[in-house]
Amino acid sequence: MRFSRLVPLAALLAACAAPSSPPASPPPSHADAAGRISEDTSDDAAVAHAEQEYLDLVTSIYPEHATELGIHARDTELDDRTLAANAAGLAREEAMLKGLQARFAQPRASRAARTDLAVLMHALAVDVRVNRELAPLERQPDVYTAPMNSVFLMLARDYAPARERATNALARIDKVPAVVAAAKANLKSPPRIWTQVGIERARSARAFFAEERGPLLLALPGEQARIDASLGAAVAAYDSLADYLEKVVLPRSDGQFAAGKPLFEFLLHEDYFLKDDVDTVYALGEKIFARTDQQMTELAHRIDPQAKGWPEVAARLKAKHPTARGLLEGYRGEVLRARAFLVAHDVVPFPPDDVLDVIDTPQFQRTTITAAYDAPPPFDKVTKGFFFVTPVDPALPADEQEQMLRENDWADIVNTAVHEGYPGHHLQLSFARRHPSLMRKASSPAILEEGWALYCEELMAELGYYTDEQRLMQLEWTLVRAARVLIDIGLHTRGMTFEEGVAMLTDKVHLEKELAVSEVKRYTQSPTQPLSYLVGREMIFRLRDRYKEREKERFSLKRFHAEVLSRGGIAPGLIEEEMFEP
Repeated sequence: MRFSRLVPLAALLAACAAPSSPPASPPPSHADAAGRISEDTSDDAAVAHAEQEYLDLVTSIYPEHATELGIHARDTELDDRTLAANAAGLAREEAMLKGLQARFAQPRASRAARTDLAVLMHALAVDVRVNRELAPLERQPDVYTAPMNSVFLMLARDYAPARERATNALARIDKVPAVVAAAKANLKSPPRIWTQVGIERARSARAFFAEERGPLLLALPGEQARIDASLGAAVAAYDSLADYLEKVVLPRSDGQFAAGKPLFEFLLHEDYFLKDDVDTVYALGEKIFARTDQQMTELAHRIDPQAKGWPEVAARLKAKHPTARGLLEGYRGEVLRARAFLVAHDVVPFPPDDVLDVIDTPQFQRTTITAAYDAPPPFDKVTKGFFFVTPVDPALPADEQEQMLRENDWADIVNTAVHEGYPGHHLQLSFARRHPSLMRKASSPAILEEGWALYCEELMAELGYYTDEQRLMQLEWTLVRAARVLIDIGLHTRGMTFEEGVAMLTDKVHLEKELAVSEVKRYTQSPTQPLSYLVGREMIFRLRDRYKEREKERFSLKRFHAEVLSRGGIAPGLIEEEMFEP
């Protein structure tokens, strides 16, 4: 599975963009003594101040997300998941949004500052609307297992002395029982599949905290009794949550996971800055699905003229995979090879001091991840990103272990290293964190992140990186991304069932059943994110065509990529405005 920025839903939604009012008018221009036209930038400082106020607000309401951003003022705290605290937080966000709308009704600001302001205001608007409409605290059980993510990041990243990080992590672990108490008070009738995900993640807590015991003991020698007491209480709390979800919540889990067309289109237009409606996006998915299927058929025939179709060839390729023990090293080797290829071809810039660690996926995230990337926090000094690879569970039956390995065949590993590492997520997010704008550091729009990573897959094909076999598997994942458009829109706006989504991935894309189930679980919880890969890729290709037309003989891939990567974490539509409509 390929996705990035592994954050709780509340934090993910807070990073989206969606306005509740029309965009402000452009600022007035004026001429200097020489007659040159310049922008009025008198509000730029006020915009920068508003960005800091927003980050202070996020730190106050969502301390776990603040840790993920690299802001550590409240590292001892967890998000307050009581309904009263959530309502108060949303009221504060709404009040800030209204204040900004009044203050900047007609901003006198530079193009860059206006972009920053739009990202800021949209982030506030979408968090308010989505939280109120989807009510994750009442409907999404795995929201209450998210503290494990913040604990993992605190112990895994070297942003402060180990003792300080471990002490703060223990303070958070001590608060897990209160989080579980809030879950039992808040949860009503979630969608059944969401309750099942919550059970799986709650059950994983025992193994997760057992893994974290070692780093805690190492950082806090002589405090074994305290550590064991804290871990024991947290494990007991999550065990009780799993039992509660199974016995009490699951029987009443008859809620609907569909976001609905109004909210879905709201996110398309306001988060992704798309002018197309949902039906146009669906048609794009259908078109590229058919085109990719045809490309795969032609390529499979070249690989094996006797094959009946690409599924037969792909099935044989999936049988060529590393052993379970060799899986992690296989990914590590391909990450290094991809980076070396890019250096040799000089088509992308590289930031200084970028570090990428390929490691096992944390226990609590393994039910919905096969491979994924977690970026270095934008406000931390550390530059290390994590490329997660889910190990094969030796407790699984042999046929299920083989299914997992078949989705980590050598050809797929080559492409996944491109998508997650170089020149994909790690490269893009390593540049985004270096942008001076606070909002562009804090923002992580899927339409850019996933669009860029999928664009990079096709870029590497253009550069001749893949063998025919590797290209076939890369195209299969393009087919998956086209299917995601159809399933995403189908699940959330067209009444598609969970089972129908899984069937599309197994019957038409020929994914293994375990992976297909894992994929669709995520789709139900993240409306518009699954389609962001393909739609974002198409926007970047359109942007490249427009840039090439403008630059003519001066065009180079490296210059284009530097232009895109230098803009920080904003949607491709905003990048296009800044590049062509200053």
